[in-house]
Formats: sequence, C-alpha cells, structure tokens
Amino acid sequence: MPRIEDSTPAENSTPLKDLLTTREAAALTGHSPTTLMNFRNRRNNTKYKNAGPDYVKIGTAVFYKRSVLEAYVAKRAGA
Repeated sequence: MPRIEDSTPAENSTPLKDLLTTREAAALTGHSPTTLMNFRNRRNNTKYKNAGPDYVKIGTAVFYKRSVLEAYVAKRAGA
C-alpha cells in the first residue's frame, strides 16, 4: 500500500511566491546574474563562505528567498 504524505506545510517552509530567480535577484540586488553565479561558485571554497546572498537549489534550479535578499541589500547599504 502506498504511503500517504502529510500535505501540511512545514513551519519553516517558504511559499514559492517568495522565491526569486537569479534574474529577479540580480535586479533586486544590483548585481548581474553572472556575479550572483560567481558568488555561488565561490561558496564552495571555504575561504569565501559568505560570498553573496544565500540561495536555495531545487533540483538544478537556483532560487533566492525574498527576505534573504532584502536583508542582504540592507546590510550592503549599511542600514
């Protein structure tokens, strides 16, 4: 008999509407999409763990949480 999954969202889940693509994130942060890609690549190196904003991967797709980007922009602006 197939297992039935509970469809209630987890407390810390992010609604899909709050996930932005790399292009949308680039527009919000002022970085180019290529720069965001470079930040993601640098995070693999322990020397640059804090390069750029945090991101989420779903399969091979990359997304950025709107709240994380807003905090990133505020931090860069010194607010």
